[in-house]
Amino acid sequence: MAKQFFVLGIGGTGMRCIESLIHLCAMGMFDDTEIHLLALDTDKNNGNFSRLKEVKEAYVNAKNIDKANRTPLKDTFFSADIKYYEFSPNYETKSTFNEVFNYDDTSYRNSDATDLADLVLTDNVESFNLRHGYRAQTHLGSMMMYHSIIEAARSRMDNELKAYLQELIKATQSGTPKVFILGSVFGGTGASSIPIIPQAISRAAEILSNGAANVLRGAYFSSTLLTAYFSFKAPSAGELQNQKVIATSDKFALNSQVAMMFYDDDTTVRNTYQRFYMMGTDGIGWDPMVRAKDKIKETITGGGDQKNDSHYIELLAACAALDFFHADENQLKQNKELGKTDYVYRAIEPSGKFEFKDFVGSKDNYDKEFAKKFGMLLAFSFLCNGKDNFVESSRAGDQKEITGFESMDVNQVDYLKKYFRLFHMCQVGDELAEGWVRQLHRSAGGGDNFLFNPKLFGFHTMKELRKFDWNKYIYREEGVGKDWKYSTGLFGSAFDTFKKKFIEIQTSGRPTSITNTGEQFYKMIYDSLCSIYNIN
Repeated sequence: MAKQFFVLGIGGTGMRCIESLIHLCAMGMFDDTEIHLLALDTDKNNGNFSRLKEVKEAYVNAKNIDKANRTPLKDTFFSADIKYYEFSPNYETKSTFNEVFNYDDTSYRNSDATDLADLVLTDNVESFNLRHGYRAQTHLGSMMMYHSIIEAARSRMDNELKAYLQELIKATQSGTPKVFILGSVFGGTGASSIPIIPQAISRAAEILSNGAANVLRGAYFSSTLLTAYFSFKAPSAGELQNQKVIATSDKFALNSQVAMMFYDDDTTVRNTYQRFYMMGTDGIGWDPMVRAKDKIKETITGGGDQKNDSHYIELLAACAALDFFHADENQLKQNKELGKTDYVYRAIEPSGKFEFKDFVGSKDNYDKEFAKKFGMLLAFSFLCNGKDNFVESSRAGDQKEITGFESMDVNQVDYLKKYFRLFHMCQVGDELAEGWVRQLHRSAGGGDNFLFNPKLFGFHTMKELRKFDWNKYIYREEGVGKDWKYSTGLFGSAFDTFKKKFIEIQTSGRPTSITNTGEQFYKMIYDSLCSIYNIN
């Protein structure tokens, strides 16, 4: 039976961390796993939210167009079965704290409650528009998010939060599921939600189950404590006057420091979470919207224009979720019984050069497993780019020696190509636009700082792509993967050698444990690539 894993991504940073986690799933790092992903953000029109949905849609449909027949697999690409849910508090009709809580009426009927609110919330905080998030007002956000989750559970209308919680309730009835929360501690939505989310979803589950479920007692909880790692354009005096309350990145470092003191000191948090993953960078110089700098005329507080480039630390956060997924349950059980929380961190070498072990550790050669699966997904991306376009040409019957794959759903192939455009690169005219992995490379400082051979990131046009020797230059010349390459012969090509191996594997028969034709094809590609790159 496939394993289950529950993940929540909260706020803009949480959306980008989920994006990285989906790419880990495409590599095959969550083999034989059913992952329930809940994307939770106040700003449903946020550009990061939109891109996440693009990546999710590309992944699940590249795996299998037929939702009912998606199943977890192993030792292949797109192996995890992702069940995706999203939830946003409804601030369309009531968009301020005052409106949500009917503040004027509360003031009349319960002056003690309003006096307490006025003690911790300024007039500006009580009246700013919530549609773009909580704007680093964590004291407000904690209350608002808890209230929204409980109200959604009480609602007579179906919603995806309820569907997610129903699956979590079922999982607690048959075992002790792991719940991992992705988000930051320096912004608004994530920072305000991480402390209260376990209690909120537990109370919501109790409401849905008429008191039968106790998720807080029946599940293991872990979260990232992701500190400030980027900055953005400071608001002008006019923007401040207009917006009243607006998040500014100059406060991120202080917000991070205060949050870490809170998590270290709060007894309730320690009794709730069994493990925290502490992570951050040595500065906040990364500008996530640098490519759109000329177009940015004012501070972007949210909405469709807020579409940050990806950063390597978001992959590190997704790898923290992977680590928790594999965590020893006996240790988690002991922590839960004792009210103890483990604080976990990983240090990067002073050189700033990242190795595979920096993301997943080296125990049981897991860094080699990560290197293999990440590199082979990159190699696969070359089979869906350039002149060869192997998957589509095989479906169309243009590869004469390769038959039997004409039944692949054309939409499944289209989504596969879309996925690789988001993962690696896409053509815009003759130029190549950055996908996720190229943004990660840039965020790490470029050159050979990020895991792979710098030549992999050195071409920028379709003409250069067609000339690139992906058989030789996926991995660095030293470290893990240095021997994972293959020769093509004097007049051969990387594609020709791969195709020969694929035909050889095809003659031995298709994987009978996989029913979807497209997924059979991916498995054979995976096995062919691992073979020709000499990866054991």
